[in-house]
Amino acid sequence: MMAMTMATLGWSSWWLAAAALRWFPQAALPPIAVQVFSGTFAVAGLALALFTMRASRAWILISCVPLAANGSLLLLPLVWPDAPGPPAP
Repeated sequence: MMAMTMATLGWSSWWLAAAALRWFPQAALPPIAVQVFSGTFAVAGLALALFTMRASRAWILISCVPLAANGSLLLLPLVWPDAPGPPAP
């Protein structure tokens, strides 16, 4: 539960940054700030998801959802190179 909460907080920071860039470009955060902020939540969520794994198959399947959500959050800067934020000077 807490691992998915961390993933939700991390993903919401990306989506809020994208919305700010779209509607308020002058108030958009730099991409590195968004990456650090969301990455902090992603690392914490990934650690929580790994530590909550149990030996049974059901727990492994249930733990795969937050693992995928937090893992994709960490890989997002590689997939989306023009991340939200003003262009670098």
